[in-house]
Amino acid sequence: MKKSFFSLGAVAVGLAFILSTVFSFFLMEHPDEKDREFSLMLAGRVNDVVTDEILRPLLVSRTMSNDNLLVEWLQHEEEHPLGENVLAMQNYLSRLKEEFGYTSAFLISEKSHCYYTYRGFNKIINPLNDPHDKWYPTFIKKNIAFELNADTDQVNGNHWTIFINCRITSPDGTLLGVCGVGVVMDHLRQIMEEYEKQYGVKINLVDSNGLVQMAVDYSDIQRMYLNNIELDEADDDYSVRQSMRKYRISKYLKELGWYLVVQTGGHVSNSKFIPLIILNIITAVILIVLFYLVIYLKEKNGAGKNSDPNPLDEVTGLPNRLYFTEAYGENGIFNTTRYKCFIVFDIDHFAAEQKKRPGLPLIKLTADIAKHYFDMNGLLLRWRSDTFVVLSEQEIGASMDLCRDFCRHVLEELEITISAGVAPIVLTDSIKKNYYAAMQGCYAAKFAGGNKAVLHQGETL
Repeated sequence: MKKSFFSLGAVAVGLAFILSTVFSFFLMEHPDEKDREFSLMLAGRVNDVVTDEILRPLLVSRTMSNDNLLVEWLQHEEEHPLGENVLAMQNYLSRLKEEFGYTSAFLISEKSHCYYTYRGFNKIINPLNDPHDKWYPTFIKKNIAFELNADTDQVNGNHWTIFINCRITSPDGTLLGVCGVGVVMDHLRQIMEEYEKQYGVKINLVDSNGLVQMAVDYSDIQRMYLNNIELDEADDDYSVRQSMRKYRISKYLKELGWYLVVQTGGHVSNSKFIPLIILNIITAVILIVLFYLVIYLKEKNGAGKNSDPNPLDEVTGLPNRLYFTEAYGENGIFNTTRYKCFIVFDIDHFAAEQKKRPGLPLIKLTADIAKHYFDMNGLLLRWRSDTFVVLSEQEIGASMDLCRDFCRHVLEELEITISAGVAPIVLTDSIKKNYYAAMQGCYAAKFAGGNKAVLHQGETL
């Protein structure tokens, strides 16, 4: 019966949301021209910001690559000792870095493969041994004037950085090296994040393969590909793909060599918000009425039934009182001679002990220890709260020994005490009467100060 009620509720909830989804679909199916115009305007603003942020360091790098002093120095690099070269390049690059405020400035000599930074000599470029250096031969083979490269900066704490790599050549076209500056992505990322939060869009910069080179989420960089986007270097206009009210706008930024991709979610006019709000209110009312109806029917038809249909306790994994009731009943008698003693135990001053150590699951830990002593010697159950029941297969003496050892173990490991009552099972008495006999022993143990087991016949530990 209970399952049918919840099934009915699930069907009703499903129908309500299907209705809401279908209705919303028809409302949102035909986008307004204003949405398209807004999306294009927003993409244009993002384009201006991104281009401005990267174009300035690109111009600086291009200026470096055409610096006659730098070209002449590279042509005569081998005429000077390494120490002198390092000092000269450190002064040159650090001055440039400080003047323009970039996080990195570098130079690589094609002759020596020396990698100079504003801090001095960094290393010898060796793509075979260092995967971080593979970008250099890749860039050289492309035979292009410059390229943007997103990578972690080994010199500056491995922060994600946009490197502008520029080719340096002699007047006759001979390759002399590569130079450039690096810009940490944090500032551009912050600007992109503000746009994303303010307008509900997603902004990415990708290469010609659709591989993300710049994103608000750093984990997407050089890991995620964007599919179904227009990547046409010859097209100076914005390319727009529309699905429902969502737009994916892409544009090739020829100054940077990357593509800007802005994904917008559309903007619903106020006239279309009103029916959506009304529909959501109706759906909420339906769900509330359905909820109370299910509760009412459950209480009406489930009165007198056990509220916990699960025969296993969720905390300890032990069988619970429902399991015991279904297996034996509480008013009947035992139909087996397998069990010799009825044991009831609980934790002394449980509420106070748990309050002192709120992070320690005393119930579960106590049950784990109890399993070690009673699982192989009978049936262990969690009766309620901190009270447990054991149907022991051992005679009185052995059962009392088990209880002694169990109490001692709990005290040593958990620093709490246990009170246990033991009663021999009388087959002619009802199960409930046997339970009460053991419970009286448990109470007697508590009155005696706890941390002991008491046999109902009067013998104490």
